[in-house]
Amino acid sequence: MNVVQLHDTDLVCLLIDASIQAYRAFNTPALVVAPVGYETLDTWTGVDAVFGKDRRIETYGLALRSLAVPYRYVFAFRGTASFEDGLDDLGARDHPFAPAGPKVPTVPANVPHVPAEVRVEAGFWDVYTTDDGVTSSMQKQVFALLDGYAASDRPIDELWITGHSLGAALSTLFALDVALCRPKIRASHVNFASPRVGNAAFVQFYQQQPAEQAEATRTLRVQNVLDRVPDLPPETMGYRHGSDVTLIEFHKHETLPLEPDFIVHRHAAANYQAVVQCAAASPDGVCVDSNLAVPGESCTLTCRAAD
Repeated sequence: MNVVQLHDTDLVCLLIDASIQAYRAFNTPALVVAPVGYETLDTWTGVDAVFGKDRRIETYGLALRSLAVPYRYVFAFRGTASFEDGLDDLGARDHPFAPAGPKVPTVPANVPHVPAEVRVEAGFWDVYTTDDGVTSSMQKQVFALLDGYAASDRPIDELWITGHSLGAALSTLFALDVALCRPKIRASHVNFASPRVGNAAFVQFYQQQPAEQAEATRTLRVQNVLDRVPDLPPETMGYRHGSDVTLIEFHKHETLPLEPDFIVHRHAAANYQAVVQCAAASPDGVCVDSNLAVPGESCTLTCRAAD
């Protein structure tokens, strides 16, 4: 199965582009270029609390709005350049999932109930929910933006949520939060190169949440079968993936297994984008190319449809 068969082609291409722009919002904000037909509205921050002792406030994502369909919004979360360096630390701790809650604080009985056995990887949860005493948590910021747009003269009709790598994990937490706390919003979630976010109870609870559109895929993961990030945290520690996944396959052309970029190029967002766009441009929706050039990257890819 492939990207085009499983989901709207334009949507998948848009969302990997948005995920890359979320990286740029952190690395080089001046280079952020909204996808064609969209405008950049806002960014949000989070506390870098996973891959180091320094608890820095950093930009972690951006909100976009369609120019042609002004009630369509995109929330894109970024990963981190040092993600690969911290993979060995993933999964050491877990944490219960606590939803953002209703728009207006009410009695606790109105807060969505999450079973106690639903657990998520604590590092991802820290980035999503930690504040530094001055700046609000990412969770509070994204819901403040969500509620602000919903109350504007261009209220949200469609919400598309995305992210790559660590950003995919954060977007998964947000997607569940939206389903629980703003269930009237039509939300679609597509992520790329996602690690495992929670345990089996989390996956089951997540997939039980109803989608506003019956034909919509609740969450679609796009994963390179040669990418090792989606294999973490390990299943032996209780972590699981959901069932809806599009598998692709690519690696750097003529890369030897001991080269440093052997892992990095199989995970890079720009390479995911090149393969997805290649598939989208094909009448069959499949990318088969032994010398696929990657714009902005000094490499070519060997890619084919995954088994």
